[in-house]
Amino acid sequence: HQPSIDIFEAFDELLLLKRGGQVIYSGKLGRNSQKMIEYFQAIPGVPKIKDKYNPATWMLEVSSVAAEVRLSMDFADYYKTSDLYKQNKVLVSQLSQPEPGTSDLYFPTEYSQSIIGQFKACLWKHWLTYWRSPDYNLVRFSFTLFTALLLGSIFWKIGTNMGDANTLRMVIGAMYTAVMFVGINNCATVQPIVSIERTVFYRERAAGMYSALPYAIAQVVMEIPYVFVQTSYYTLIVYAMMSFQWTAAKFFWFFFVSYFSFLYFTYYGMMTVSISPNHEVAGIFAAAFYSLFNLFSGFFIPRPKIPKWWIWYYWICPLAWTVYGLIVTQYGDMEDIITVPGQPNQTISYYITHHFGYHRSFMAVVAPVLVLFAVFFAFMYALCLKKLNFQTR
Repeated sequence: HQPSIDIFEAFDELLLLKRGGQVIYSGKLGRNSQKMIEYFQAIPGVPKIKDKYNPATWMLEVSSVAAEVRLSMDFADYYKTSDLYKQNKVLVSQLSQPEPGTSDLYFPTEYSQSIIGQFKACLWKHWLTYWRSPDYNLVRFSFTLFTALLLGSIFWKIGTNMGDANTLRMVIGAMYTAVMFVGINNCATVQPIVSIERTVFYRERAAGMYSALPYAIAQVVMEIPYVFVQTSYYTLIVYAMMSFQWTAAKFFWFFFVSYFSFLYFTYYGMMTVSISPNHEVAGIFAAAFYSLFNLFSGFFIPRPKIPKWWIWYYWICPLAWTVYGLIVTQYGDMEDIITVPGQPNQTISYYITHHFGYHRSFMAVVAPVLVLFAVFFAFMYALCLKKLNFQTR
């Protein structure tokens, strides 16, 4: 697409390339493009430009592939044997040598801003990106609301009906399923936006705008308030509709466990993107571990019944710590009597301890471990983003 005469003559120099990136002309245009015209008209067989003809149009016509075929020549080879090429080589050689008494440019830091400055800029960038991505946030917020209302209506006031062990396991399963559903949705929905933003990150990091760690930490921090809002209304709806015990401690623990579970699922999705070339592969990679999370969560197979040679995976399964925290904080201190098939009647706390292997005193370990899972996945995301590069060009 050649420019008009006025625009073309506003330039001082021209670098013209043919297909394949080979140079055809590199030099000054001159007044009314005279120098460029003289260069091409000096080539045998090239027709002279007509009066008042656009030099840009003429230049493209006389240097086209069809013109090369007609003249049986290669304009790139002709340029390499021209005096203009020799002059440019001399000029490059002169400019590549520093003048006496001068020193190389020196910058005390790689980036113009400090780490804190980069973090603030990236945080503001992510804030705008998330605010301008309503489809991403509305999807996960809507799904969380739907899941909370669905499970709350299915298990309406079930928390007040604890007559037997089967009912208790059903309530525990409802809590576990809700966290699993919302967690997997968070993991799946965050992957496309992280993948798209990573493409922009590659370009901006290559331009020296910021380093990987401030960018990654800013995106990790940006998820915290959104997940907090998500957990707030999820917890209120589920807790109220299922009629769990309204004590400050139990409500706080339910919120705390749910919040950090949603958070580590979100960071897990971000981490899978950072170790994958695209979000499609990241989705497959993340889904490969969902079944293992389910199997070793401690709900379907209680911890005392897991074989010793597999118990190690139970302790590194993040969902197992979520189930542990939800069950023991809600039912670990309840002394109501329930019926257990094939066993004498027993208290809920006794059943929780001996069937699932959960101890209320262990919450001092469970709470920081849930936080550490979120920190670990976020750290791995930042590390992989810094070390791995999946650019295709």
